[in-house]
Amino acid sequence: MSMTMHAPSHTLAAPSPWIVSPRWDLSWLTFSALLVPLPILFHSFRIGPLGIDALVTLLIGGPHMYATFLRTVFDGGFRTRHPAAAWGPVVVIPAMVLTLGLTHFEWLLSLFFTWASLHICDQASYIAQLYRERSGGKPTLFDRGLDFTVIAGSLYLFAIHRFVNNAFSIEGYGIFFPEALKRPWVPRAFAFAVAALVAFWLVRTVNQLTAGLVSRQYLLFMALTMGISVLVPSYLFRNELSVTFQGFNAWHSFQYLGLTFFALNRGKAAGTVTLGFLQELATPGRFFRFYGWNVLLTLGAGVLILAMTRFAGLPPQQCYYLVVLSILLVHYCQDAVLFAAYPEAKLITASAG
Repeated sequence: MSMTMHAPSHTLAAPSPWIVSPRWDLSWLTFSALLVPLPILFHSFRIGPLGIDALVTLLIGGPHMYATFLRTVFDGGFRTRHPAAAWGPVVVIPAMVLTLGLTHFEWLLSLFFTWASLHICDQASYIAQLYRERSGGKPTLFDRGLDFTVIAGSLYLFAIHRFVNNAFSIEGYGIFFPEALKRPWVPRAFAFAVAALVAFWLVRTVNQLTAGLVSRQYLLFMALTMGISVLVPSYLFRNELSVTFQGFNAWHSFQYLGLTFFALNRGKAAGTVTLGFLQELATPGRFFRFYGWNVLLTLGAGVLILAMTRFAGLPPQQCYYLVVLSILLVHYCQDAVLFAAYPEAKLITASAG
C-alpha cells in the first residue's frame, strides 16, 4: 500500500464519490479494518494487555494523537478561530487527569473509555459526512446525528449487556454504570431501540441512495463500521476488553493519520500552513517524515512513563494512563472542534477530487 498522497492534478466534470480516490479511500479508511484483529492475535501469543497497549500506542495510537496538534496549536488559523479550544484543554485536561489518576483512578478509566467510544463514533460519522458531501448532497445536522447515533448504538449493543451484568472491566477496573440501570430489561430495551433505529436508517439510506444523495462508498463504510462496532465489545472474543478495543483504536488511528496528513497537504497547497517545519511535514509524498515526527513525540512520552515508574513509586499501568490520557483527552477535545467547525471540516472536501 502506497503511503503517498499526491493531490489529483486533473479537474473532474462531476464530483467523485470518493473522498480522495478509490485507492486512497479503500486503503486508509475502509479495508484498514484489517488492523482490528491484530491486537487479539498478538494477545494469543501471550502478550499481555499492557504490552498490547504499549505496542499500539507506539506504532499508531500515539502518533495519531500527536498529529492533532499540527492542525491545532501549531496552526495560526486555528488558534485565531478557536483560542479557547487551542489552549484551554492543554492546561485544564492534564491537571484533571493528574488529580483523578492519583485519587480516583477508576473514575479516570471510566471517563476515558466513555469519551474514547464517543470520539470513535464522532470520527466515523465525520467520514460518513465527507462521503455524503462527495455525493453532491447537502448533509444536515440530522444526517450527521443519525450516522453518529447508529454507530454508537451498534457499539453499545453488547456493551450495555456487559454493563448490566458487571462484565465490563478494563484491566481489572470496573467501568462506571448507574446501579439503577442494572436491570434485566435494560439490555433488551436498548437492543430493541437500536434495531428500530438501524431499520429507520437503512430505509432512509436506501431512499437516499436511489435519489443520488448518498453513494455506495458511504454505504460500504457505514456497514463495515457498524458491523465491527457490534463485534468489538461482544462476547465473541474472550480476551481482555482493553485488547479488543485496541484493535478498534488501531483502525480509528490509522484513518486519522491518513485524514490528517491529507488535510495538511491541502492546507499547504492553499497557503494556510505557514510554519517552516510544518510545511516540510505537510509535503505530499513524505508521509514517513510526518509519521516519524509523531513517533518521536510518542517515544518522548514513553521516556516520561518510564521515569514516573522509576521515581514516582506508582504502578506501571497507572503511570502509562496518567501520561497518555493527559495528551489523549486533549486530542479528543480538539478533534471535536476539527470535526465540527466549518473551515476545518470543509478543508478536505473543498480541495479533494
